[in-house]
Amino acid sequence: MVAGEIHQQTGSIGIDRAKRWLDNTTRVSSIYTNTEKVFGDLLHFRWPHGGQSFSFDIGGKLRGGALHDKSFMAEVKAYKYEMDSAREYAEFVAECYVAFQDKPDYCDNLIWLSWAPFQAQSWHKHRTPETIRKHLLHKENIHRVFGTTSVEEAKAKLNEQVVYELTNRLWLLTLCEEQESLVITTDNYNRLRAFMGVDEESR
Repeated sequence: MVAGEIHQQTGSIGIDRAKRWLDNTTRVSSIYTNTEKVFGDLLHFRWPHGGQSFSFDIGGKLRGGALHDKSFMAEVKAYKYEMDSAREYAEFVAECYVAFQDKPDYCDNLIWLSWAPFQAQSWHKHRTPETIRKHLLHKENIHRVFGTTSVEEAKAKLNEQVVYELTNRLWLLTLCEEQESLVITTDNYNRLRAFMGVDEESR
């Protein structure tokens, strides 16, 4: 198996694990992936410039409390260590910036879900306006987002209201294998769903 196939297989396994964990929280009312025919298109977008497309891995709606009926989209990184997460997170932020302007109703919560933290010393800064602006102006993002390589021109086009919205909508969730196991059991999960009056779904 070549490197690309291994990466693709790892990504697919990670998405399955993420879906299972999210489902086990009992706070997700619906969930779908970017490969599903019915809802998958909701996770696909195009960069404003350059003609390329991108997609999020998972989307759906949440259940209960302040999050009830709120939408979410998530990018899943099932890495065992940091790898290239810092660069990929910068790309994720740019994707969220574009997605929010295109389909705001599906961007109530934008989740980076991984098994390995990155740049831990600055973890508390990953969702600040300053960091979001820095990622949008990164050399790999600036042209496809703003249609220019000039930082000054891009700054003039940058939508500060969208930056503000992202500071309130971005999530960073970091899981571990033990945490995946420390969830409600299958029997109790099914009892809870019956109590809540939720139709049985495949898990």
